This record gives sequence, C-alpha cells and structure tokens, in this order.
Amino acid sequence: MSTETRPIHRSLRLRADVPEPGVIDLTPFAGPALWTLIAGLCVLVGGATLDLDAVDAKLGLTALEPLQPFGQVAGNWDPSVWVGSILPSRLWEAVGRMRASAAAVRWPAAIAGLIIGLVLSRTGTRTSGSRAGILVGLCWFGTVGLIDHSAATGLDLILGLGVVGCLTRILLRGSDTVAGLCLAWAFLAGGWPPVLLVVLATIVIGRQGAGLSLRLLAPPVLAAIGWSVWCLRSAPPDIWGAALALPITQSSAWDLAPGVFLIGFPWTPFTLAAASRSVRAGWDSRARSLVKGWAQITGASLLIGTLIPGMAAPSRVAALAGIAVIAGYVFESLWTSAGSLSRTARNLLRLALAGAIVPWCIGVFLYAGYLSFAVSYYRLTAVVCLALAGAAGLLAIACLRNVPGKAVLACVALVVVGLKLGHWGYYVPEWNYRESQGPWGRAIGQWVPPNRTIYVTHEWQPDLCFAIGRPVRRIVNPALLASMPGISPKFVLLHEAEFEHWPEQSGKLVKVASFLDEFGSGRVLARTEGDFSWKQR
Repeated sequence: MSTETRPIHRSLRLRADVPEPGVIDLTPFAGPALWTLIAGLCVLVGGATLDLDAVDAKLGLTALEPLQPFGQVAGNWDPSVWVGSILPSRLWEAVGRMRASAAAVRWPAAIAGLIIGLVLSRTGTRTSGSRAGILVGLCWFGTVGLIDHSAATGLDLILGLGVVGCLTRILLRGSDTVAGLCLAWAFLAGGWPPVLLVVLATIVIGRQGAGLSLRLLAPPVLAAIGWSVWCLRSAPPDIWGAALALPITQSSAWDLAPGVFLIGFPWTPFTLAAASRSVRAGWDSRARSLVKGWAQITGASLLIGTLIPGMAAPSRVAALAGIAVIAGYVFESLWTSAGSLSRTARNLLRLALAGAIVPWCIGVFLYAGYLSFAVSYYRLTAVVCLALAGAAGLLAIACLRNVPGKAVLACVALVVVGLKLGHWGYYVPEWNYRESQGPWGRAIGQWVPPNRTIYVTHEWQPDLCFAIGRPVRRIVNPALLASMPGISPKFVLLHEAEFEHWPEQSGKLVKVASFLDEFGSGRVLARTEGDFSWKQR
C-alpha cells in the first residue's frame, strides 16, 4: 500500500505569532520614521538660513572669543550671556569649523529643539504608545516657535533643554539626580530663574516624590559654586554681581501669555478641549497624570513668568512644552474616540478649529493673494500657500458637523505645512534682505583682510558686528587706536560725523570705503596711515 506525502501548508502553523518567512515587519520603524520626517520638515529644512538678530548675534560674537563664564561682545563683558549658552556654539564651531556664520548659532538651537521634542515624544510613547508620542512630537515641532527657533520668538531652546528635561524627569521618575543634572545645565545656561521656576513648579505639582530633594538641588548648587569661583577668578566681582542681579532689573512680562499663544499656533486653541470630561475619558491613569502635571506647569509658568521679573525666558519654554503635551493628548482622544465625545467637547473643538484655521486663511488670502499678483519672485510660494490654506479651510468646513479626529488633524497639519513654507520661502529671504544687518555687515567685512580687528568708539548693533565676520573691539578713546596690538594699519568703523571730527592728535585716518545704513545715515570704514598689504596676517 502506497502512502501519499503532502507538504504542510504555511497557514497550518500552530503558532500564530510566527511571521511568514521573508516578510519584514516594518511596524517598529514606522513611528521613528514619521517622527524624523516631522522634525526634518518643521525644524531642519532651512534651519540655518535666517540671519541673526541682535540677541542671537551676542551669542555668536561670544562664541568667537575665548571661553569665559560670561559673554564677551566687542571685547566687553556681557552678563546676559551665560556659559551654558556659549558651549553648544563653541562645540559646533570646533566640529564644523564654521566661524562667523549664522549656522554656529542656528544649528545648536535647532538641535536643542529636536532633543526637547524627542524627550516629550518619548514620554508620550512610554505613557500611551507610539501614536501619542508622534502626536506630541507633531504638536511641538509644528509650532511657530520651533519653525523659527530664533530669539525673535523669545524662545531660548538651549536653556529650555535643561528646564524641560528636569520637569519631564520629575513628572515621570521624581526629583532624582538626573533631574538635578538637567537643572544644573539650566543654571549654567540662564542663571537662577530656571532654578526658581522648577522649585515653584514642584510646589504646584504637589506629588509624592516630585518635591524638593537633596538629589534635585545638589547639582545646581554645586554648579553655582563652581561657576562663581570661575567668575571671581577671571572677571571683576561687579560683573559676577551684575549677572546674578540682571533678571530682577527687568520689568514684568505682561505680554508673556499672548506671546506663548502665538508661538504655540496652531495647536494652542486645542488645549481648551482638555477641559471636557469626555475628552479625558479616553486617557488611562498614567496619561491623565502626565497631562495634569504639564497643565499645572503651564499655568504656573504663565503666572510666574508674567509677575516675577526675569522669569519670562524659562517660563516661555516650559509653557510651550505643556501646550504640546496637552494638545497631543487631545488629538489622541480625537483619534481613538471621536464618535463618543459629548456636545460640550465638540463645541470646544469647533471653537479651537475656528481659532486655528480662520486667522490663518484670512491672513494667507489677503497677503499671499497680494504677493501672487505684485511680486513675481514669491508667486510660486504664494500660490502654494493659497492652495494649502484653501484646502485647510474646505476641510475645516467639512469637519464642523461631526468633528472627525483624523480629518481635524489633517486640517491643522495643512496649516503647519503652510506655516513652514511661508517661513522658509518668504519670511527668511525677506528678513535677510530688508531687516537683517547681514548685507551691511558683509559689505563692510569685504574691505578688511581676514582675522584683522576692526575698532569702534561706541557700541554698534551686535548683529552688524557679527555679520562683518572680523573681530570687533571697542576703544573708549580715539587716542588709544595707535597703541592697540596687532599689525598696522589699524581699521576703524565710524559714523560720518566721527570721521569728519576725528582728533588730529589721535593720528590721521585714510578712508577705505563709505556706506549707507538702512536709514540713509553714513558709515565710514577707515584705517591708520602706513603700508598695507591684503596678505598681511
């Protein structure tokens, strides 16, 4: 009798968890890939194309000087720039060898923003899964503040890296040594205001294990002692005192809350939906604890930063991080349980959707419509922005009845893409051409050999000095110009009136070139008499 042998079909495997041979499961890579795409689109594209403003230029000028506990602008101490803000730019220059370039300031800020987003996104992933982490990351990277990531928005992302890292660690693991190390970095980057913010935030949170502890406070205290010793050895004591007293000399930031609302656009309105019980019903206990903690931090940061002088910088970053977490979890509820939301929740979401879409569509239709007809250089950018705004507006109208979660998210995502395109394609080139000091600084720098110092007799704008691309030093008296170290002739940048009334006893000056600033006032680049060779070092 013959026996028939039949092959076992693959579908008859007894274990359902054994994958098909040759099939690669890409699911674990989908979340990181999407996170990388969002971060790259919102932050990295054109990350260093924006010229520096006056605040960022101070950091750029300091990064060109020897490392000190304070900033040095034109050879003078600047107690508003702390060593923690200088170190990333110095590291970027050492690795990339990019001196006197906006990239030395822009890229460290962008990378700090990426790390903060990674921390927040990772927190959402560990608490509620990869989708929640991606949504939190999208709500962080898709804000106006991160798309611009410059001091013009008031965000100090280098300082914020320590603040957000410390607060996140406190919410998840308590006040441990890691939180203390993050707080020590925040002190080195911004002084005592971030430390005070974290101390007050722990009181507001009021959780067991999340209060003040020796492990939390010891690292920033040791950092403060070491920094103070370094300061007193390398600088006059009054500069050390000025750095510590500078925050309390500032006025209260009454515009903090409206400013945070704007830099958190278009996600800020959706935080209102977290007040609905049906929205919170989709969160488990860990998610509720996380969102509640960040809501407390956001409210405390806005109050503290508004009322207490000098607290605006750390409070702004903490509040923006809280907005990203709350909005991310609101969209997590929309994604999973949009059909079970109450009427109150739907009304809040409709109001939030209108607050995000209506201002954007009105602004784009008015301004981009004008650009598409009047300025041919920006016509393509304007047309694409108009198309994105039109699609977002039509989709928002379709969402007003049932408020479907995925469609609402797609609608706001279109706004984010339009914001990025408008910033990268219009705002950056317009700022660089019309508002930045870069064109004027580069025009001056081309007349001076590399590494030659330019002397000034009064303070010029820091962004102008940085754009020149040459060392700038201030002298208090014109008579000191001839005694300055270095190769002769010496270069000096003056106003026209200063050049015309240059004292004869300070030596004769030879005009090198004349310039006009953005207001039509004259500037003169001059040098002392003597033999001159461009190849001189």
